[in-house]
Amino acid sequence: MPYKEPEPDDPFELKGVLVPAQDETSMREMAACFVEEFLRDGWSDAQLLAMFKNPFYRGPYLVWREKGDAYVDDVIREVRARFHPVRPEG
Repeated sequence: MPYKEPEPDDPFELKGVLVPAQDETSMREMAACFVEEFLRDGWSDAQLLAMFKNPFYRGPYLVWREKGDAYVDDVIREVRARFHPVRPEG
């Protein structure tokens, strides 16, 4: 807990920024990054799809809401083939 308010030019002050991701390339790359991160933790395809449908995960949820199940399934298949040639059940 800080003892005083941060200075206006404090480089360690947390600031949120909006990153535009409406074009097709950005959306697909963002989705692929989410899939890769959770694949490395051992998530199944069903768990990954459920994450994309969960509003708690704002980035993945945006992709699913904009693109739908088939798009997310395609990204999952593509990333899994790149990093995990054998597809686990589930």
